[in-house]
Amino acid sequence: MLLSFYAPIFAPLSLVFHTQFNYHYRSMQYVLSKSGGPIMHISPWMTNTATFLFQLLILFIVAGFLVILRKNQYFRSKVAIKPLDFWPPILLYFIHEISKEGLSGSFIPEVVIVWLGLTLIVLIWQIFSNPKLTYKKFFVTFWRFSDLFLFFCWIVVGLFVIFQAV
Repeated sequence: MLLSFYAPIFAPLSLVFHTQFNYHYRSMQYVLSKSGGPIMHISPWMTNTATFLFQLLILFIVAGFLVILRKNQYFRSKVAIKPLDFWPPILLYFIHEISKEGLSGSFIPEVVIVWLGLTLIVLIWQIFSNPKLTYKKFFVTFWRFSDLFLFFCWIVVGLFVIFQAV
């Protein structure tokens, strides 16, 4: 009884909840549709480009927030961390998100295999060039290398997915 009283109020909201987001693999087009039929066709390259640019915006927001946080004397004295040090886990997630809708699925396995393979090469190079290598030196180098490599991989995968959709 009470629900039937509020039904006219929530009727416009039901239209929003009945809107579906369908992905058609054969036509490679995103179609937003209601029960009445298609409303708008959005090209996959447009969706991938918007996703890539939105991810770039999030990276800059995270870096900007950490730069502002580092200006605080208490935070700077307690934690010696750079804003880019938060990017590798975020970039791994972004690589997965931007590449999972492609024809070949997520590129995470390929990126991680190349990333860890290059890390082993860097480790062997460090062992032979510096016999007094410590864990701290290695992991700092590993994380700085990860910052650069994963950012490069994210750009390459993003551009590949965008151009693949065109």
